[in-house]
Formats: sequence, structure tokens, C-alpha cells
Amino acid sequence: MKDTTKRLKAVLLGAGNRGMIYADYALRYPERLEIIAEIDTDKTHRNEAKINRERKREGFIRYNLKDSMVFDNIDDFLKAKISADFVINATMDASHYSTTMKLIAAGYDILLEKPVTNCKKELLEIQRAADQKGVKIVVCHVLRYTPFYRTIKELIMKGEIGRVLTMELNEHVGISHFLDSFVRGKWSSEKECGSSFLLQKSCHDTDLICWLHNDADPKHVSSFGSRSLFIPQDAPKGATEFCYNCPHNSVCLYSAQKVHLELDSMPFQTWERIGKPVDTITREEKEEYLKHSRYGRCAYNSGGDINDRQVVSVEFADGVTACFTMVGGASRGGRDIYIVGDKGEITGHLEDDRFILRKFRREPDYGYDEEIIDVKNKIANHTENATHSGGDCVLMQDAVEYFENGTMSVSITDINDSVNGHCLVYAAEEARKEKKIIDFDGFKNN
Repeated sequence: MKDTTKRLKAVLLGAGNRGMIYADYALRYPERLEIIAEIDTDKTHRNEAKINRERKREGFIRYNLKDSMVFDNIDDFLKAKISADFVINATMDASHYSTTMKLIAAGYDILLEKPVTNCKKELLEIQRAADQKGVKIVVCHVLRYTPFYRTIKELIMKGEIGRVLTMELNEHVGISHFLDSFVRGKWSSEKECGSSFLLQKSCHDTDLICWLHNDADPKHVSSFGSRSLFIPQDAPKGATEFCYNCPHNSVCLYSAQKVHLELDSMPFQTWERIGKPVDTITREEKEEYLKHSRYGRCAYNSGGDINDRQVVSVEFADGVTACFTMVGGASRGGRDIYIVGDKGEITGHLEDDRFILRKFRREPDYGYDEEIIDVKNKIANHTENATHSGGDCVLMQDAVEYFENGTMSVSITDINDSVNGHCLVYAAEEARKEKKIIDFDGFKNN
């Protein structure tokens, strides 16, 4: 299915926010990538991909696709037998397995949004099928590609802090993001979306743990966590189902009108079901939408059931330990890391785009030398290309290179290297729910 005489050709399956971020690489670097087809069940998404003369006059055009290259389901696309270098699979979590298995069977290489799946059995089946078919699958673990984590990985590989002893990572999800995605949004319920908070939001972090220390496999896993922030019994007295007519609306910290209408921090997600391009939706339409939409519901009575905080502890086969803490609803969102080796340590905050490297010294006094490693100048364009701290853009650069000629960077790996990070989530969830320590090797292979 390769055409080596031209720029790479990709198909976008699932044209939501994440899918568009990956596919829009073709708009910035048209000499490297072209989007030749799109598949999406949502009519608004499909229309944005087509040749739309009305929108073109306004200066807006996306992939300029003909009607014949836009599909509302994957089966019709597969019947068309369209030649492409790879498919960007950015469907919802619960659809990843079925769509990916169909793409593998058809022989397409795949850039697959994380998480791969919420089921260990399905994950291993995808792994086996890809290996047997000779299909390349790159999972979108975008944090690996950020200059921040990539540089840390390179320093560890160079032995700058010696042998790694411990790793501490945490993620604090800011309150507006947490409310929009995980309290009121489509990832608020594990039953609905198919993924736990740990899997959907923080399989990035479990992947980092396994990638930063891939000298050994995890050996034991434990975890604790629950939901305590947005629960019905904590709702203010007299709170209504929807915020717009609630007596507490003007003072509540979590008011839908405040978070989603005034701040409007995630418009691409909040207003998606209105069925219009976001930039054409009026404030009046948004106000009306919040009167009946899930995004307008009381945060305490939203019906969500996912955890809002969790800790995961890992012991590797070589004795290295790691711990990860996830918190939903923090005042300041972001990720922190602290790695200690036998010759030094690395610590930093991802969103600062810099970290500290400390190296032990004996002379003139017993202490350490400290260096601040600034990676801001490694982030492409600093603005539109800087999503996920620059990781999204570098992921696409590396993926295009890999699908074209098999070249692998320090960040990019195939599906086989994504298995441990995902299985670490599955093991942690079993440990949390059953209050036990998991033998990782036995869990993964049974």
C-alpha cells in the first residue's frame, strides 16, 4: 500500500480534537504529509474535511477532500480499497479495538490514539495481529516526544545520573479541564467511555515510567484511590439538576456558566454536539445548550463515577521503584518528575519547559553541582505547534519518518513497547479494586 514517489498519504479516522491535531500536521508541512481521506460518524466533522466553497470564501478550508473520499463508517472506507501510507485512528476509546483490528487485516500501518484499549486481552490481540501481519502501529504517547521528557531520557541513557534508583511522577489535572472532560464530559463515566481516569488521562504517565526505565520490566504493582470531590451528598442544599436555574449558580466554584461559558477553556469539546463549527456558534446558542446538555449539569450530580485521585506504586525486576500520583480538580494543573540515580538526580515541572540536573561531587566539599536545562528553544513554533509541550508536533515528525523508512527515534517505538505501560494501568486498577499487590509478569501473561 506504499507509494514511495510522493509525500506520505494518510487517512484520518475520527476527526475530533485529537485527530485534527495530528492530521493538521499536513497543513503545516504539506511537503511531508497529505490527508487523502476522512472517516467520521459526525456530519459536522465530515463537512469540515470536504471541499466547502462557502467556508473557503471565508478563508477556511481544511483537507479539501472530495465527497468520494469522506466516509461515515470504516467498512465503506475499507470497501473502497484506498491506498495510503498509514491511518490515524483517533476514534473514541471503546472503538479502538474493532477499528484497529479491521485496519490491521487490511494491511494499513496505524498511528493509534491512546489508550489502545481498556482491555488487556484486546491489547495483546492487537499486538499479536500487528506482528503477524507485519503492520506498524505507533501509539500516541505524546509526552515521550516533548523536549522535556525526551531530553531527560537522553541524559539517563548517557549515564548522567548513574544507575536509576527511584522515580516519582505526578499529574495534577486543572479544575476546568477536569470538569469539562471528566466530571461533565464524555470521559466522566468508566461505564460510558470504557476507560478509567488512570487509563484515559494517565496512561501517558505509566508509559513514561516504563519508557524512562526500560532496562527491566515491572515486577510488583499496588494502587489506592477513589472518588471524593464531586459526589451527590456534597452538593449544596437546594442545588438543581442544571446550573442555569440553581440558587447557587452565582457563587458556586464549579458553575457550568462560569467554567464552560465565561472561561470557555475547551470549546472544541464543550460545544461539539451543537453541530456547527465552533467559531460560528453564538453566545445565545451556548446559553441555550447548557440548559439541557451534560455540560450544563450540576457537577455534584453529573452522574460520573471515575476516580478523582489515585496513587500507583511499582517495583521493577531490578529493584528500581517508581510511584505515580494522579489528582483531578487541582488549582494548578501540570506534571512533575523527580528521578534519583546513584550519581545524581533530575527534577522538574513539565509546563516550565525546563528541569534541574544535579550531579554529586566529592571535592572541594561533599555536595552537588546543579545545572538548569532549558528546552523551550526545542519546541517548534512555541504556539500552534506547542500542544502537549511540543510533543504532538514531534510525534508527527517521528511517525512520518518511521512510516516512510522505518527510522526510529529515542521516543518512537512499535506496539510491543506500549504493552507494559498499558498493562501497568490494568494491573493498578485490579490492585486498587481488590486491595492487593499484583505480580506483574503473572498478570500480564495470564
